[in-house]
Amino acid sequence: MSADLFSLKGKIALITGATNGIGKGMAIGLAEANIDQIIVVHRPKTDPKATVELLVKSSPRPDDIVVSTIECDLSIDTLKIEEIEEKIVQKAINLSRSNKIDILINNAGISHRSGFLDYPDHKFDNVFFVNFRVPAKLTQLVGKHMIDNKVRGKIIFTASLTTYLGSYENSVYSSTKSALKGFILSISNEWASSGINVNGIAPGWIKTNMTDVLYNNSVENKKRLDRIPAGRWGDPIDDFKGPIVFLSSDASNYVSGEIIVVDGGYLGF
Repeated sequence: MSADLFSLKGKIALITGATNGIGKGMAIGLAEANIDQIIVVHRPKTDPKATVELLVKSSPRPDDIVVSTIECDLSIDTLKIEEIEEKIVQKAINLSRSNKIDILINNAGISHRSGFLDYPDHKFDNVFFVNFRVPAKLTQLVGKHMIDNKVRGKIIFTASLTTYLGSYENSVYSSTKSALKGFILSISNEWASSGINVNGIAPGWIKTNMTDVLYNNSVENKKRLDRIPAGRWGDPIDDFKGPIVFLSSDASNYVSGEIIVVDGGYLGF
């Protein structure tokens, strides 16, 4: 088997939420797999300069890879669904060195922990908007671009353990990730015949900013660690390079409607 099967040379990727955590790990994986260009969508308050420099250094062709950025707040207060085409998709196509997008990675997500009896309506709407409505619209627009331009495309979502399990005092986040599962299955069936693979990655307990409150609590940490057969929390960088490169490359051309669980065995325990 040739390593070229996993090469992303000649490909252009658009990714949301890649300046930290799992998204950063995914973007590094793309760069290390020799991708031509990564277009990073980031929040206005986030300076992407360090991420850009890191991705360039991670590439086997640091003088050739292009890392572009698009500033956009994905929250319901600042973004209208009808603005996504102009503010993100068309900008990405214009930035693309080949005027196309080969890979879309819907990674950005938010959470608000609260018992449901006291869950604020605005938080409910915003979590659903960022975690489901925005990636669904991005998928619709980029999918149309891929089909219209006969691009052999890859669309990947970041799901969660809560795609499969309930989540205590995190019901709305869990619901958005469960919704993604149905969406992935349905859209993968619609678009497989057009040469577009739609799949997902479900992280387990990974040490990120979103899980710091649990990781740093010795009791909560031990609860989770005791159920992880691998005996450790996941690493947001090293544990996600392989899965994202697989799903972005020709190695996964016959994989459709799947969600790869990256959890150290947690679900199977």
